[in-house]
Amino acid sequence: MSFRLLLSAAIAATALVSCSSPSHITGIADLPLKTPAIPGTEWQQSPLRANAKYLLFNANSKKAKLARVGDYYYVNWHDGSPALPSKLVMRYTQARTASQELTRSIDYPAPRKGTGTVKAEFFFNGKERKLGGDILTWRIELYVDGKLADSRQSYLWE
Repeated sequence: MSFRLLLSAAIAATALVSCSSPSHITGIADLPLKTPAIPGTEWQQSPLRANAKYLLFNANSKKAKLARVGDYYYVNWHDGSPALPSKLVMRYTQARTASQELTRSIDYPAPRKGTGTVKAEFFFNGKERKLGGDILTWRIELYVDGKLADSRQSYLWE
């Protein structure tokens, strides 16, 4: 009797492990570059310093450095359904566009290699940032097969 119980528990555990986990957003990092100057070396500024060095790499002139000033969003999401088309949509407002909601999106056509973490980037710099200003509010949505799977938003998003 206990052998049957043990066997059915093992089958159930195998079934749970073999099921794919749902797609969802695992993290969002908003690392703005507000000036071409490299931040200080204090430990509190380490992420901003590393990001600034990364973004300003190979920008040799003042004009090239100023063109890279802007808002940078890094999104990690878990792709649990690589057989289905997915889309990451960022809705946002900028300082000079009043309350007009703008969108950007990244399509991930099916089929993809397999499940796992996908890294996406949304950059707002150069002429676009000069005309529209800083990003004030944002909402990032993950759609799988046309259906909303997950979303995250900034504190001020309504």
